[in-house]
Amino acid sequence: MGKNRLKFDPRLVVASDLSPDGTQRAIDELLLYKRKPTSILCFNDYVTIDAANYAQRKGLVNNRDISFVSYANLPSNNYMAFPPLASIEQFPYEQGRKATEVLLQLINSDSDKQDLSINYKTIIEPQLVLNNNNFNMIY
Repeated sequence: MGKNRLKFDPRLVVASDLSPDGTQRAIDELLLYKRKPTSILCFNDYVTIDAANYAQRKGLVNNRDISFVSYANLPSNNYMAFPPLASIEQFPYEQGRKATEVLLQLINSDSDKQDLSINYKTIIEPQLVLNNNNFNMIY
């Protein structure tokens, strides 16, 4: 945001309990502002589905009046009428594989010789997937 000289407005960050009703309340809160948002970053693809459906019921045209960006990049995005404009792929299989490796290391370790409170740091780089005219571009 700083690179593009955009100011952070904390009023544009709204909380939701991630339920469909909570998502609707969050969308309503954002739409109350004088300057309506043109895009919304959602917690995950499921919230995005609820948000996009609600926006459509409110008379907004998805990916014209408002766009959504999300996390997860679910395969079902390919079958949605209005998929998120972009989604962050987080590689859940790789996360599970890494977590299993750590768990097995702990199980197989000699607990008398190793402090089990050791912190493990693993970074799995996410990828931005742009959904553009029914094809995905990965960055």
